[in-house]
Amino acid sequence: MPSYESSMLNLEKAKARWRQPLPWRSSQESQMIRRYVFQWLTCRDPNRPSGRAWARQLGVSHTWLQKLVRKFQADPSQMWRLQAARGDPKFAELSRAQNHTEQMKECGELRGSRLARVAKFLRTY
Repeated sequence: MPSYESSMLNLEKAKARWRQPLPWRSSQESQMIRRYVFQWLTCRDPNRPSGRAWARQLGVSHTWLQKLVRKFQADPSQMWRLQAARGDPKFAELSRAQNHTEQMKECGELRGSRLARVAKFLRTY
């Protein structure tokens, strides 16, 4: 059994090496996705798509969509202010944000997908 002192020393070493993981997408794209999810949540159309379908169209996981919905239901005031200031989200804004995300990925500022890593690994062999 390791001693308490050696365990604490190892913990300090691990904390010193730890760094914040890179984000998956640009902050602009994340903000646009939040706006679209809020629009979907406040929509009263009976033909509104399901949460999974909406998440698929936005290119995000349905679990993240559900997390955003819970956050908006708890405190929608910030999103209502954003909605009043900027209006409805536009597809052109989302496209620009997605292009910005792609540029950031090419520069190595964002996390790549696992699928891209596997494809890169397979190309080397």
